Amino acid sequence: MLGWVLGLAAVRAASPNASRAALETLLRDPTAEEWGALSRFDFAVTREDFVARLETVFDPARGLRPYLRVSAVQVEVYATPRCEGRPVAVFRFRQAPAASPSFPPLFRRAGAPAAVPHPTAGLPLAGLRVAIDPADIGGSWAKMEDRSVEFRGFGRINEGDLNLVVGEILRDELTRDGASVFLVRQRAEPVLALSRSDAERAAEAMLRTRPSLLPGMFRNPDGTQGTDSPGRLRAAADMLLTKTAEARARAACLRRSFHPDITIVLQFDATPESTRGLLTRVNRNIFFLDGAYLPAELGDPSQRFRLLTKLLENVTPAEAAVADSISECFRTATGFPPVLYGNSANTRLVLPNNPYVVSRNLELNRDHDGPVVVTEPYFMNQPETLARLLAGDFLGKRQVAGKLRASIFREYAGCVVAGLVAVYHPAALPGPDGELTLNRGLR
Repeated sequence: MLGWVLGLAAVRAASPNASRAALETLLRDPTAEEWGALSRFDFAVTREDFVARLETVFDPARGLRPYLRVSAVQVEVYATPRCEGRPVAVFRFRQAPAASPSFPPLFRRAGAPAAVPHPTAGLPLAGLRVAIDPADIGGSWAKMEDRSVEFRGFGRINEGDLNLVVGEILRDELTRDGASVFLVRQRAEPVLALSRSDAERAAEAMLRTRPSLLPGMFRNPDGTQGTDSPGRLRAAADMLLTKTAEARARAACLRRSFHPDITIVLQFDATPESTRGLLTRVNRNIFFLDGAYLPAELGDPSQRFRLLTKLLENVTPAEAAVADSISECFRTATGFPPVLYGNSANTRLVLPNNPYVVSRNLELNRDHDGPVVVTEPYFMNQPETLARLLAGDFLGKRQVAGKLRASIFREYAGCVVAGLVAVYHPAALPGPDGELTLNRGLR
């Protein structure tokens, strides 16, 4: 992890001539030292739990298994799928089950103080440490990151800008409730502080020499570089910068500055037709945990490393508890059904009775340490939602799309806050009338 932190520092200090070197540091594969550091998880998990976590959440397609030798006492991790040479990492199993964990589950790094939240009257989240990552970038970067759409008769929306509005409201609400909060970005600018022209040139040069960094849509079937034109190479470089590199820069920033109990990644959802400016009549919610890595993705050493790190951190219980609670608050507030991913090619159901919560391998939940929940409520290209988004943020209620409504941004933030309170301090919740769920964030 240290290397990625240093990589971010190098990016921030880079001159134009150093841009490629800075990006290479940020995007490099894990070092031998980082692989070896997985030994810190010695005796953290039993063999039975390790295999169960692989099969049910992280590696249902069995893409990681060829890189592992699993015995009764330890796991050896190899750099190749044929387990050739010396293992890059070894960690040993605990031989007896641990005591049942306390609930709610809290994430603490090894060596960190064993502090726990101490809710007090009026401060139901006192002591809880929450990181907020408003996904995407927005602003002048929205078109480059393919997160800007013009809807005829409505107007243009940049998802990164919308996520940031929610993030600022959520920060303020959580702080009022006593939580310690870190907002990963506060502007419509990338955390990865390179000029666009320097970054594009550096990314294009890297993609010519390291086609494995290309997003899948830009690769040929044999995995080689499929960018056969300057325009496609530029588009691939844009995605590398605004997705992969930016995600790692944010994770490095958070790793350096704040140790959260839970990280909330804020997004809005949309149907595929949204990219063409088309509308949909339905509205749905979905919430993602880390997991369901695909075999092709696990050809990347960085993704294998992150899978093992997240599995051994045992993030799933905390992620599932928080996502389950937040999803229920959104269901109550919006009435929207879930996006029906279920057990698909790239997702897995995590909770037997909650189709709103699935595991999926996404960059931001993969790269951040500890438990991460990615929230994706609302379809941005549904007419009522679109009208609410373009109405902007406001206090109280206004007539929007023919109905008296609260700000969609405050409704979003309020559901997240209420979900966290329900997990970490359920005694603060009112009775079954749902008043807290519906009114949080509206003040």
